[in-house]
Amino acid sequence: MIHSRSQRGISLIEILIALALSILIILAMLRAFVTTGAVTSESSAGAKADSSMMLGFIAADRILQGMGFGLSNTSAGYGTNFQVLDKDGSPVAIGTAGKYLVWKSSDTLCQALYSHANGLYLYGKSAGYACTSLAKPADATTPKELLIAIDEALRSSGISNNSNNIGNIDLKVESAAGCVPFGAKNGLADSAKYQAVLTAQAYAASSASAAKTISNVTCLFNFK
Repeated sequence: MIHSRSQRGISLIEILIALALSILIILAMLRAFVTTGAVTSESSAGAKADSSMMLGFIAADRILQGMGFGLSNTSAGYGTNFQVLDKDGSPVAIGTAGKYLVWKSSDTLCQALYSHANGLYLYGKSAGYACTSLAKPADATTPKELLIAIDEALRSSGISNNSNNIGNIDLKVESAAGCVPFGAKNGLADSAKYQAVLTAQAYAASSASAAKTISNVTCLFNFK
C-alpha cells in the first residue's frame, strides 16, 4: 500500500519574519560598529591633544625659566618687564588669566606666549621681536613656533564644546611668596617674587560635559 505524505514548505510570512529579524540584527551590528568607531576616534583625538599639552607645557616651562635673564633691571617686574594681556591685547591685573604673556628679552626685544584656538604659540623664539612696550606681537609678521597643537577636529566634531572647553589654555602671572625653581632648596634668601601659571582644559578620558584641568607652574626666578 502506498501512503501519500503531504509536504509543507516555508511560507511567505515566515520568510518575511526571518528577513525582518535579519535586518534588525544587521542594523544593531552597524550601530555598534559606528558607536565604537566614534568612541575610538574621540579617544584618539583627545589623547593626541592631551599629549601635545603635556609636551608643550614642558617646553614652555623651560622657556619661562629663562625670563629676565640678561636684563639690567630685574627688580622691575610685572607691567614693566613682563605682562599678561587679554585676547584683545589689553593688560590684565596680576593674578588674572589672559591669552598673551609678553616679556622683555632685552631693552628693545620681546618674546611672547599666545594661547590661540589652534594651540599655544611662542613668538620670537631665538632673537625675539622688536618692541617698544609690552604689546602683543603682530601675528602676520612675527615669526612664531607652535608649542601645543589643538586639532580642529576637536571642535568641529563637538568633542570640545562651551561646557568643557577642551583645548582652551589660559596664561597668568601670580605673586609668589618666595618661589624657587623645582628641585632647588626651599627658603633661599634670593627667592623670586613671581610665578607663571599655564592652565589647560584637557580631554583625559573625561565626559563631554566635564573636561579635566591640568596646570604648570614656573617660578620666574630671575625677578627678585
